[in-house]
Amino acid sequence: MTIPATLDIFLYCMGLSGKIAIVTGGSGALGRFISRQLLAEGASVAIPYHSSQVNARAFAEHTARTLLVRADLTREEDVVACVEKVVGHFGTVDLLVKAAGGYSGGRNVEAVGISEWENMLATNLTSTFLMTRAVLPTMRKKKSGRIVSVAAMAALTPGAARAPYAVSKGGVVTLTEALAEELKGTGITANAIAPSIILTEANLKSMPAADSTKWVRPEEISRLVLYLCSDDARSVSGNVIKIYGGV
Repeated sequence: MTIPATLDIFLYCMGLSGKIAIVTGGSGALGRFISRQLLAEGASVAIPYHSSQVNARAFAEHTARTLLVRADLTREEDVVACVEKVVGHFGTVDLLVKAAGGYSGGRNVEAVGISEWENMLATNLTSTFLMTRAVLPTMRKKKSGRIVSVAAMAALTPGAARAPYAVSKGGVVTLTEALAEELKGTGITANAIAPSIILTEANLKSMPAADSTKWVRPEEISRLVLYLCSDDARSVSGNVIKIYGGV
């Protein structure tokens, strides 16, 4: 399924007021846009973070509806404790947006070390599995919920010298599709978004010679996330939505 990046999905994102969202990577380059748009639509947002350098001041104006939770999302006990803290603070979880992740590339398979391989799987796939599994009991109890994971273009069109990243994001796609089958009739949806290169400061710095006009803007992705989290998307599940821009 492909939705044009120019589609103004934001116009259709109603019904998020009062919703409780967990946005992993919510203080990062993409996650900040998602968190802020959810807050602007009236949702409350919990942001798990690992680094002590997270910029909490970015959300200072929304302190009543924002919760920062220290957690390593690759560790089962941290994830369980994180979700318990969110439920204890806000009372429930309506939305899970999995925007945290990492990238590693530049080496062919025979040059990839086991630590790089395991790190990509843990960062991109295991964290998605653990967070999803942790929020499902709460969502099942209320018979509603939205799970949106950020995969990648590489998951659908793997290229050379990025196998660990492509495999880990491909796992996110497969997990999403399997989950959607399990959740049929429950009121819970599961979808994934597959962006190409995202227009961030880090990507601009690492690829200064690239044509960044073809890249996808974070706000375009965040508008798509808002639609998938809305009541209007209750019948949309099991999709991997390409948002490639001009790449």
